[in-house]
Amino acid sequence: MLFVKTIFLASAFYAATIRGTPVASTSYPIPTIITPYNNTWPEYDTGDIHNSKFDVHDVLDFGILKDYNNEYSLDRDGGGSCSLANQTFWFFCDTIVSQYGEFVGFLSNSVALALDYNHAGWLRDISASSTYGVFTAIPYTDGEQALAKDIFNRIAIWTYTNCVPINDTSAVHFWEVVQFIDGGDPVDQGTTMAVYNLDPDKNELSITREDQYAYSGEQYAYGLFANVVVEGIAYLYALDVTYSSRQDVHLACAPVSQITDKSSWKYFDAESGEWSSTQPSPSERNASAAVISNSMPFSSGNIYYSEYHNQYLLIFFNNWIDNTFRVLSAPTPVGPWTTDNKVLYEAPQGKSYNYGAQSTPIYYQTDGGRAGKDLMLAYTYQDVGSKYPKAMKLKFA
Repeated sequence: MLFVKTIFLASAFYAATIRGTPVASTSYPIPTIITPYNNTWPEYDTGDIHNSKFDVHDVLDFGILKDYNNEYSLDRDGGGSCSLANQTFWFFCDTIVSQYGEFVGFLSNSVALALDYNHAGWLRDISASSTYGVFTAIPYTDGEQALAKDIFNRIAIWTYTNCVPINDTSAVHFWEVVQFIDGGDPVDQGTTMAVYNLDPDKNELSITREDQYAYSGEQYAYGLFANVVVEGIAYLYALDVTYSSRQDVHLACAPVSQITDKSSWKYFDAESGEWSSTQPSPSERNASAAVISNSMPFSSGNIYYSEYHNQYLLIFFNNWIDNTFRVLSAPTPVGPWTTDNKVLYEAPQGKSYNYGAQSTPIYYQTDGGRAGKDLMLAYTYQDVGSKYPKAMKLKFA
């Protein structure tokens, strides 16, 4: 009991210190790489559901997501993608940088650019390369930066989902903020909202955390699990981690033009079918209000609309040490969602454990065909001595 109390007090102290700091912002140059993609939103079909069996016809393994020309060697995990002005970024979580077997630096997160959709594993590293330097992609506040070199009490800023596009050059990305205390397990401090702005003329990416903590660790972390934009409305999905053991998914929405203004957000109650301006304050499990209450727990995943299937798809891992991609589907962003947890693909298992399942919508809109017939998957491959993201493309039958 004394140990638990000590951890709680330490967590409260660090949280108070961090939240009292100024807004964080940074900008950095990016390579002049253009990766064209089909930026047209899919046309939503109100007719029958298609291809509901989700049979996979072919799998193309892209191997490791990496910059093969980087002089540094990167060991990294997690992450999500974000497309801005014909450039697709990959943001990753903890990144260890080394060169010729010697340690160079450690980053809470890093960023790279996609080079070629036909070779989706090819990246150009930005924040961890000999050309651009070694720096954390998402800026720390002053209070977080003060702890950055304290490996036993450091702040980590991680994401396992894709960004929410606002317009062609701007997006919002939700990141989890955790605190390591005295070398123990990470303690959830809440969720931060990173705002991206790309200047294509200057080839510069600016990142601002206008609201460092969008909500505390005691609230549903809307947008952190998954999101999808439909006709200018962003649907933001949150896992109930505390009371449902990651089985319940709750939902909020906001106009993308006002998404950084939390007063514009609405919260959905599946039992009543009503939206409310009052944010839930969970004190117990509330499965009836969730849009999904699944038979197995979620870890990471993505939601997107597949024109090919005429359904919204949730593709996910069911725990942090999985290698099996599964799918749920629904006719609308609010449901009703299936809960059969159909297996899509079993990725190579690795010598240790795998986690961080991602599906990346932008990659399947490049061939002029129906969006969703092809799908890029990614996950963190855990080897004995290292971890790195791997990617593959599925073609549905």
